[in-house]
Amino acid sequence: MAVKIVTDSTSDLPEDLARELGVTVVPLSVFFGEEAYKDGVEITREQFFERLTSGGIHPHTSQPSVEDFVAVYKDLTSQGHEVVSVHVSDKMSGTMNSARLARAELQDAKIELVDTGLAALGLGMVVKFTAEAANAGQSFDKVVAAAHEASANTNCFFVPATLEFLQKGGRIGKAGAVIGGLLSIKPILTVHNGEVHPYTKVRTESKAIAKMLEIATDGGPYAEVAIIHEGQSEAAAVLMDHLASLSDKPVVQGKIGAVVGVHTGPGAIGMVLRKG
Repeated sequence: MAVKIVTDSTSDLPEDLARELGVTVVPLSVFFGEEAYKDGVEITREQFFERLTSGGIHPHTSQPSVEDFVAVYKDLTSQGHEVVSVHVSDKMSGTMNSARLARAELQDAKIELVDTGLAALGLGMVVKFTAEAANAGQSFDKVVAAAHEASANTNCFFVPATLEFLQKGGRIGKAGAVIGGLLSIKPILTVHNGEVHPYTKVRTESKAIAKMLEIATDGGPYAEVAIIHEGQSEAAAVLMDHLASLSDKPVVQGKIGAVVGVHTGPGAIGMVLRKG
């Protein structure tokens, strides 16, 4: 019997890392009109962004079904495992609600749900820390505590190329989208209390990257850091070189997946900073 970690596909955890850690990823779905695709299973991130940028229907997302979670939980608990299920902010998605309803159907199973208040690789880094605790043989209660500790100690900052997609997805108000489109203003956004909030604004993308470096430096050093992006290889390399000096652990590198990409659009870049 072991403690097993479950998360959802908004974590954008690199596939090889999830496999190495033994993490089960439950996919959300992306819809183009009536066509539904399970994130990372029925549509790759490359296929998604190609379709997103080709025009036409703006996609929307849906959380995993209760049945999706029941199937995963049953599979793990029937083998005698305990489950810590670590997920995207309840304020951003109905994923936690599906997980709650699934747990309610399995009264005899030992399953703990953790709302990280995060998304994308911010969530992914909490999952990584939690899985490492589980794989080190820590008790169920200590693994749950590790998830909560990492959630509280993780900060995310990101710069979208445009606020259009966040506005369309209802993740930021129309006023914010209008302001972000004026005078080439580049907003730096963060996740606070489970929701996306503006952190500061600069005039150009290069200044945005410089500001991200400043934010990281001012708060360092860190237990672990990560970068995530879509189509921003050069800026990501600059961030990675700098972040590498702020933590003893290697920088985790991730790519924005389909579900998160619905809201960030192409050209976004972000960093994750986890304290002790």
